[in-house]
Amino acid sequence: MKALIVLILVQTGVLLLMFGKMVAIEEEIAPAMLDEKNTLLSDKFSNTQSQSYSNDTYLYPNEDRLRQIIREELAAQSDRRFGPAEQVDAVFASSSTDNAENQYQREQVVQQLNYYASVGSISNGDMQKLQGEIAKLDEASRTEMLRMLTRALNSGQLEGRL
Repeated sequence: MKALIVLILVQTGVLLLMFGKMVAIEEEIAPAMLDEKNTLLSDKFSNTQSQSYSNDTYLYPNEDRLRQIIREELAAQSDRRFGPAEQVDAVFASSSTDNAENQYQREQVVQQLNYYASVGSISNGDMQKLQGEIAKLDEASRTEMLRMLTRALNSGQLEGRL
């Protein structure tokens, strides 16, 4: 009889603890739900507002700012990629040595792919190293090596994760 009373008290305590946790979680979720509800209401308001002003070409007031930011980022990326004109000329001047180096790197990647295919599997660390080596290649070789890698993975010659 005493054991039954102890079990009932333990179960009651566990139920009270679970109820307290549920109340705490509910209190944390309530503000998030209010924010979401307010966001939905403001979205509905902006949609009705944009429908009422059919001459307005933009749906959101921040779209102009987003376009400006994207233009700035693209300009910054193109500046980083190409740099000054002297650097571009230097890149074209050294392209003959780069071709030989690219060919050598490509052959190294092909050898690595063939090795892993002969073994039958590749670890995650080796896969990351291989992808790093592939990333160093020129664009045409890079796409070719990625195709070879995915073919080997899809055909079952090589087991691993991309």
